[in-house]
Amino acid sequence: MQNAKKSHLFIQVAAAGLLLSATSCASLFGTVGNGCQCNNGKSCTCCVNGHCANTLAAAPADTAQQSSVDKAWLQDLLATDYSLKDYGPKEPQRMVWIDDTVHESAAELVPLMQSDYGNIMPRDVTMDDTENAIYFYLNQDGTGNPNLLHLRVQYYADDPLEFQQLQFLIDGFDYEYTPTNFKRGKGKGIMIWENSDDVLTAADKDLVYALSHAKWVQMKLIGKDGMKHVKMLSDDQIKDFYRVLQLYRLQGGRFE
Repeated sequence: MQNAKKSHLFIQVAAAGLLLSATSCASLFGTVGNGCQCNNGKSCTCCVNGHCANTLAAAPADTAQQSSVDKAWLQDLLATDYSLKDYGPKEPQRMVWIDDTVHESAAELVPLMQSDYGNIMPRDVTMDDTENAIYFYLNQDGTGNPNLLHLRVQYYADDPLEFQQLQFLIDGFDYEYTPTNFKRGKGKGIMIWENSDDVLTAADKDLVYALSHAKWVQMKLIGKDGMKHVKMLSDDQIKDFYRVLQLYRLQGGRFE
């Protein structure tokens, strides 16, 4: 019967995780002290270093080594990029000149042009003052230098405009151009004609690129006393800008 009680007590102690070997707390940690407190705040028999007689505390970690690990972990956290990636579509941007590769050949472009007194221009326009038009064209200077790129604007109507400035809305962005070489005259009956014809320079290269690579273009001729003539350019006109520009570049033309 006594052996049964001992076995029952052994099972209870083992189940509680408090089974002690024959080695005493005093032999592990030193002489048992009086009146010390266990970690749970209750009175109990403790060793002089404060350890509860039935609890073995874990050995303290190496402080310097742990500090080094913590610093490395903190540096990894600070070095990590937590910014959210933007997977949304990019907003439209104002076009600027890009000196990209010309994929067309002169053999492809020249058949789409015509020559008018040495001026190379799109096939569907003329320099007749009785036609409304806007286009690029090429011609050589008197010394035989590479072709010069011109912007020509022709206005023909029964209402004098005396335009002095061009404003473009290209894919939603504003561009301006101020011509300098104007001509004006009288046509048949009450009709009048006006045109401007200027060599384009490096200062105009963003406008040149935008006109030739646009999806849509609205043009305003700004006249005397604020009068305006507004026109949407056709897809064919935009293609003509592109073709003449590429032929200009193939023949050595540059914007510098």
